[in-house]
Amino acid sequence: MTGTFDAVVVGSGAGGGVAAYVLAARGWKVALVEKGRNPYPALADDTLRGSLLGNDEIKSRRFYAYQDPLLEPRLFRESPSATAAGKAFQSLGVCVGGGTVQYDADSPRLQRTDLRMREAYGAVQGADVVDWPISYDDLVPFYDAAEHAVGVQGQRGADPFAEPRADYPMPPGHPARGGIVLSEAARRLGYHPHPMPMAINSMAYGGRPACVNCGFCNMGCPANAKGSTAVTVIRDALRTGNVTLLANHCVLEVTANAAGDHASGVRCVGPDGAEVTLGARHVLLGANALETPRLLLTSRGGVGLGNSSGLVGRYLMFHVIFAAIGIFPFEIRAHRGRVITHAMADFTVPDGTGDYVRGGYTELGGSIHPVAAGVQFPWLLGKTLMTDGRYWRRLATVSMIGEDVPVLDNRVDVDPAAHDVYGRPAVRVTYGRHPRDQALVDRYMPRMVRVAREAGATDVMEMDFAREDGAPDTKHLLGTTRMGTDPATAVTNPWGRLHDVDNVWVVDGGVFPTSTGFNPTLTQQALAWRTAAYLADPTDVRP
Repeated sequence: MTGTFDAVVVGSGAGGGVAAYVLAARGWKVALVEKGRNPYPALADDTLRGSLLGNDEIKSRRFYAYQDPLLEPRLFRESPSATAAGKAFQSLGVCVGGGTVQYDADSPRLQRTDLRMREAYGAVQGADVVDWPISYDDLVPFYDAAEHAVGVQGQRGADPFAEPRADYPMPPGHPARGGIVLSEAARRLGYHPHPMPMAINSMAYGGRPACVNCGFCNMGCPANAKGSTAVTVIRDALRTGNVTLLANHCVLEVTANAAGDHASGVRCVGPDGAEVTLGARHVLLGANALETPRLLLTSRGGVGLGNSSGLVGRYLMFHVIFAAIGIFPFEIRAHRGRVITHAMADFTVPDGTGDYVRGGYTELGGSIHPVAAGVQFPWLLGKTLMTDGRYWRRLATVSMIGEDVPVLDNRVDVDPAAHDVYGRPAVRVTYGRHPRDQALVDRYMPRMVRVAREAGATDVMEMDFAREDGAPDTKHLLGTTRMGTDPATAVTNPWGRLHDVDNVWVVDGGVFPTSTGFNPTLTQQALAWRTAAYLADPTDVRP
């Protein structure tokens, strides 16, 4: 099979799905290429049907819509001098909709300071903190557009630390008990909890039903109430008639001229093992901040693409996520309702100690199910925790999205020996926690414990979402194709185009120069919308 398109978009997740929609709505012929399956039958039909996903923990743990670590191994090491070993980690969704199929759907906007950390707080020794080449105001119209396209609920004015904004498309949905209990405690301690902005319907919206609070958001929403890009922007894009969706197609390389400054399309392998060549005027990469650098580094026969700076894959960030898990003398039933219904931004404001360390967005509630309990806490109670509902129904969590500073040696490259089922060199991650990031955990964990105890927890488990081998257990993948104005210090320009290649654009979290203190998905979608709008018409960039 061959084809020629105005644009080929690689990856159908948060950024790729949005970019495909923006271009298709403007009349571009787009090929949307997704490595995983399509669990949404007849997406373009007049009536949206239920998905093939379900409230099934076992199905999700058998990699139904995730990367399979046996077929696609990833390797990890804590430093460039260490030996990399295979790890089953960073398994984002691999299906139409990408990670937005299984994500919590938390959708806060950034604060202005998030884009100006160097200006606000200065340099960090051993890190490369830079200001973003765009402003918060540059993102505002694209935040608005993305929120309405995927459907975000929230309450304007409830977060005193948020930037001014218009009303959300939907009001907050029914709160979870864990969120209520922890919010009341946080308020007694002088904090400012508020309903978490979420891309989950609190009422019928966009042809999709309201959330029924079944509690299995991470397994993929069978009712389509969650605003995955699959059932929102990708569905809308398909209905324009301008999009060809190629599920079960793995892109092997971006094809380019001998000089490497102009791409001609992509080469991929289809479900039958046959190679597929797709020609395009432009190539947009939204595969995520691990897979996009792999693709750039291995294109052109391993010579690479867009890497004159030597920074493709560098400055990998995950967010420093840690939690105080309260054990209560009464049932919380965190397995019911949306994963997180409340949050607070109090810790994103520096506490006056005079150093760079500030906290991040703090989530109140959490979600846990029987199998997850047994897998996540085997060191605690193992099988007992998994089977004894009287125990795991009494857990609630205070967790933080801490900013992970960009470090040059934290990177993605490819392993010289290991390969995946497609014959591609395996992703190799090198990552070590910066001392400033550890200081973040040390400073704010006691405050989070205090909130849990104020809420009535009789015991509190302190959990750092980094494993004993140092591999971070978070799906926030950022920074490996950072944007900036100088080709010597950034991979892409402020619009997301590779400095070295005139028609290749990055529309995933890799363009983040810093990781910020907030969940990144909505910002990824706003950035992708901005990039695609610019590509469609550089003279009139608007949603």
